[in-house]
Amino acid sequence: MKKTVKEWAAFLVILFGAWTLLALCMDNALVCPAPWQTLEQMLIQVQKPTFFLTIGTTILRAMEALGLSFIVGVLVAFVSAFYSWCSGFFNRLVSLVQTVPNVCYIILLLFWTSREQTVVLTGFFLLFPLIYRTIYEELLSLQKRFEPVWTIYPQPAWVRMVKICLPMLKPAFLSALKSASSLAFKVCVTSEILTGITPGIGRSLQTARLDLNPAGVLGWSIWLILLVFIFEKLWNALISFVFGE
Repeated sequence: MKKTVKEWAAFLVILFGAWTLLALCMDNALVCPAPWQTLEQMLIQVQKPTFFLTIGTTILRAMEALGLSFIVGVLVAFVSAFYSWCSGFFNRLVSLVQTVPNVCYIILLLFWTSREQTVVLTGFFLLFPLIYRTIYEELLSLQKRFEPVWTIYPQPAWVRMVKICLPMLKPAFLSALKSASSLAFKVCVTSEILTGITPGIGRSLQTARLDLNPAGVLGWSIWLILLVFIFEKLWNALISFVFGE
């Protein structure tokens, strides 16, 4: 624990030192605002009445996209892994979904749904393949490992799913949640910018950009990084709690 704290402290000192040096060399707040200018903007942002609404709305959208994609991704992964006749279809479908740029999803969904639904569904289409691939590949690995045992002692598919494989998927769940959580925030903020929906971090970033306030843009970006970091720690705690560790 102490070693980790020291490593993070050293990393931050080097990062902010390099940032400060670059800002002093550039001497132009519109090109590279200094750390103290960004901190000043963050203090201004946190004092605004709409700050927590802005943060909370983006969190809600990201969690909606993450929750929907996680539930569907895990269910489809189990079906594909244990029913081989489904795997070909779902693997091709996931490959197809992965190839479409997120901007295409946003533009198309704006024709069919509201801006709020567009943000959530865009997140779903980008997160679902990631979660599906992570869980599906881990399930295939478990099946290969236990295939000799199941050959000697056959079990119904639901027993293999729930009683054997599910408790052993903690690393896969944690990996999927960490990767998808950080991506969920980035995708939702990008969608908020492109759809112009308000409130949200994306809208605040766009406003700061239009106001020619790069320090404000960096401030909201740091808030976003802090959110991702906090949620990664929450997923660690949640998975440990669910699996009883």
